[in-house]
Amino acid sequence: MIKIYVNTFKGFEEIDREELPEYEGKFIVWFDLFNPTEEEINFIREKIGFSMPPKEILGDIEISSKYIEGNNFLEITLSFVILQKEEIAVEPVVFYIKEKYFVTVRYRDIPSIMLFKNRVNFHKEFYQFPESLFAEILGIEVDRLGDRLEVLGNKIKDIWRQMFIEQSEEMIRDLAFYDELNITIRESINEKLRVISKALKSSIINAHTKKDLRVIYDDLTTLLDYTSFYMEKIDSIQNSLLGLITIRQNEAVKVFTVLATIFLPATLIASIFGMNFKYMPELDWKYGYPYSLFLMVFTTAVLLFWVRRKGWL
Repeated sequence: MIKIYVNTFKGFEEIDREELPEYEGKFIVWFDLFNPTEEEINFIREKIGFSMPPKEILGDIEISSKYIEGNNFLEITLSFVILQKEEIAVEPVVFYIKEKYFVTVRYRDIPSIMLFKNRVNFHKEFYQFPESLFAEILGIEVDRLGDRLEVLGNKIKDIWRQMFIEQSEEMIRDLAFYDELNITIRESINEKLRVISKALKSSIINAHTKKDLRVIYDDLTTLLDYTSFYMEKIDSIQNSLLGLITIRQNEAVKVFTVLATIFLPATLIASIFGMNFKYMPELDWKYGYPYSLFLMVFTTAVLLFWVRRKGWL
């Protein structure tokens, strides 16, 4: 599906293909491709010379695949972190900037793009350069990453407080999920820092947008420090939680060990007097049974008293 928007003084106005000549060269034209068909990709290629990269390489980590600069165009691929319930998804989006044209190619809904579109229409913002649209979308995504890290920090604090009250497998699973989320955000931040550092050297991007990109770069650097702190915090909590669980298990094992030791003499006495050899002196003894019971109770009581005095039980 392809949607064509024109940025006028009223915000974004959606137009048909037939209306393009009326706006081209005067206003920024935004081609928003969502899960595009071959016909739509061919239309964009014929219109502005944009060649869609293969979907298989959109997830490449090499900066050469994510940032391509030509004589009069920029092609940038960025990953957007999407969190839905217990699912962490990283969705690549292709941005293409050329003259007064702005192209986005995506395969699922991207909240930052939707928020940008609504914000522009609400405030009726007008842009002169297509790279400004890219910077605005990137800034919104950075704000969202910051919000996620703030929530992540609060979740980590909650687990830290709770783990001294109780320890459970659910806590370990939650920590593993938060650790994965933190790493995903960190990777996304690193990717954006590399792309922005390249964009700041571009002759295609205007000075005003470069100023905005520098602010975004500083914000990302700050967020990167938070991810490092949270990584260490999660690792520390995991070690503490596993240590507390181990201590609790050791306490249980100690109790069973002490109980087994207490009843060991009684078991030995019962085993001895339970033997049925023909020439056992106590076999026909009248008081053999109560005597053996007395020995078992006495030795058990003495060991129990000794263990309690030592503080082992």
